[in-house]
Amino acid sequence: MMPQTSRRRAQHRHALAGRALCLALALGLAIAVGSAAAQTASPPTLDQVNAVARELYCPLCNGIRLDACDLQVCAQMRDVIADRLAAGATKDQIKAEFVAQYGPTVLGEPPRQGLNWLGWLLPAGALAAAGLWLGFQVRRWTRSAAPEAGPAAAAPGSHAPDPYLARVEQDLAHLD
Repeated sequence: MMPQTSRRRAQHRHALAGRALCLALALGLAIAVGSAAAQTASPPTLDQVNAVARELYCPLCNGIRLDACDLQVCAQMRDVIADRLAAGATKDQIKAEFVAQYGPTVLGEPPRQGLNWLGWLLPAGALAAAGLWLGFQVRRWTRSAAPEAGPAAAAPGSHAPDPYLARVEQDLAHLD
């Protein structure tokens, strides 16, 4: 009987050693994954959060960037940005999520598609038209303000008729 009990004991010790080895491997793997996750999931800095918040605008205030707004809603939105950055989302993904939730006004500029192109093209066209108009006006003003060759500019021996002087002499002749 001795050989069977010693064989059972050996099998039992071998099974315990296998279980201990599996437990050690599982524990080591859990520690490795936990430390790797702790290293990669570091919380984003305030500069990283503000880099995204600078490109978004408060949906409640007109023209105030998200990083400068003091409303509680904006603080919560900055917290959402920090959470999404910590989860590994990119700036473009976060902006797309905010646009999906709050609409394109959260970007602070009209999207460059459809009729919204007018918002981009009309100011540039108006500026170009104003520049052309101003250029033509300056050119016209400089031409009309150029000094004409009058009696002072004529040669001393020449007698160029002055139309204004001729008109004054004609009016004086009617008075006599």
